[in-house]
Amino acid sequence: MGVRVRVRITCRDMSSETVALLNSGFESSEPDIAVPIAVARDLGLWPPQSFELETVSTAGGDVQVFYIGNEPCTIELLDEHGRPLDSARCKIIIDPHLDETLLSDYIIDELGITVISFRRGLWRHRSDPPDSVRHSA
Repeated sequence: MGVRVRVRITCRDMSSETVALLNSGFESSEPDIAVPIAVARDLGLWPPQSFELETVSTAGGDVQVFYIGNEPCTIELLDEHGRPLDSARCKIIIDPHLDETLLSDYIIDELGITVISFRRGLWRHRSDPPDSVRHSA
């Protein structure tokens, strides 16, 4: 099943609300999120004006992505009612092969997300009581 959370991504004056998959295998030393072209378009980042073309290794093999590291963007973790639980600055990677947004291990930690069960899609936020359980979006 995986754990998916609702997020709002904002770059400059444009934003997009979407569901994002927590991907602990997306290891990064930066607050990276990977978005499909549709989300990049909603954010005014597609087609990209300034980017670094990078080759990254994925479970499906090596792919080329557009790294938009110099664009000031933020990501908000939203609750089931659309209210912000947490936020962080993030860097955008546009991956034309994706059909959903992926959150890196770095940004998962920055947003205070603790996974309870990947298989059942259960998680909690660091501000939640210890017995609180949230369900995948």
